[in-house]
Amino acid sequence: MADTNIALNKTSTASGYVLPYEPSRAVNGTISPTSRWLCNTVPANMVVDLGATYIITATAVKHMGSAGWENPNFNMCDYSLQGSNNNVNWVTIYSVVNNSLSSDLRSVLCAFRYVRLSVTKGLRVNPQYASVVELEIYGHAPNANLSALAISSGALSPTFNSNTLAYTAPKVPYGTSSVVVSATAADPTAMIKVNGVVMTGGQSTVYLNVGVNTINVQVTALDGVTTKNYTISVEREQGAILSNLAISSGTLEPAFSSEHLNYTTQNVLYDTATVTVTPTTNIPGCTITVNGNAATSGQPSPVNLNVGDNTISIVVTNGADLQTYTIAVKRESSLYLDKVNLLYTGNRFSYSNVVNMNHTTLSYTTSVDEKASQVTITPIGEDSGVSITITSNGSSQTVASGVSSSAIPLQNVVSTVSLVVSKTGVTGTKNYTLTIKKV
Repeated sequence: MADTNIALNKTSTASGYVLPYEPSRAVNGTISPTSRWLCNTVPANMVVDLGATYIITATAVKHMGSAGWENPNFNMCDYSLQGSNNNVNWVTIYSVVNNSLSSDLRSVLCAFRYVRLSVTKGLRVNPQYASVVELEIYGHAPNANLSALAISSGALSPTFNSNTLAYTAPKVPYGTSSVVVSATAADPTAMIKVNGVVMTGGQSTVYLNVGVNTINVQVTALDGVTTKNYTISVEREQGAILSNLAISSGTLEPAFSSEHLNYTTQNVLYDTATVTVTPTTNIPGCTITVNGNAATSGQPSPVNLNVGDNTISIVVTNGADLQTYTIAVKRESSLYLDKVNLLYTGNRFSYSNVVNMNHTTLSYTTSVDEKASQVTITPIGEDSGVSITITSNGSSQTVASGVSSSAIPLQNVVSTVSLVVSKTGVTGTKNYTLTIKKV
């Protein structure tokens, strides 16, 4: 942006002047000995009304030395340049002490309507006289336009134009939780805010809610008054997500979040052959399957479990969008006995017997010949990895599934045998009671 002398031929006043050297001669663009402002009383000041607030980027104070007078004696010594927007309250832009230059050129950056040259020590040859050949103020009108605007999700509609304020960006899938907005101000001195946050480096990351999002891009010129508001509307699709997920066997780990897809839960006992899974979605039109079977949002769906590791798959579909959640659940091994083989001996005879077992009964009774004096027990577990602790007559022994115990004396007409089934890594035990009667 090319800046011009915005003080040229603007209205100027002064605290005093010597005719014909009125202040307007110092803003007429002419460099000559007779084209200057001259005041014979210091302190003195000269004020230029720019007519409106401008962005000021440079200034030039051209002293009498620049018009051929003796240098540096006819240059002013001490002065300051000040700015105001109401001609009452002044801000010092810069101050100069003991100047010797014939032309004082400076880069600045500020925004004012009024500019005042305030002299506290005048010409070197006569400090009570203030004189300046030309006061030049360079700048431009406040500009809150953008020169470029883009979004990472795709091309804006309509095509960007600095005078068009409202745009639409392409839809983004649910998985796109943020976009990057890029913007360039036509005036580099302007400030850009995106959704109220100052943009740095020409880009801002904006996080998106599900549904339509309005991104506000506000440009404020350096004057702090001139603004322009651009908007970008971008829709984040609802996607295929759950709003909640629960399982009857316990608590999901980690705690449910729509963004998290994979979960575990506590082990379930062997007796828990079925669990229910309750998936919920708040998105109309979504379909849900649990292990391939259709499910209803908010309603429990039964899932049969195998012994060991199980993966329950919950698939949510919404049009072309698909999301799969999983729950890993382990069903523990069986602690049930399938049967107990018994071998009775006594008085030079032996007999065998089999006690078949079921899941609903833990106490069993079997009969032996009255002459039987001892028995060996061989427990068979549904899971071959179990251990069985056999206790009778105050004595205990532990055997593996399918392994016979040592002989157990049958001292009484009725003997009671305890069989406690356990397995490492499996919760609890199964406690059986076997009553042996001599008949």
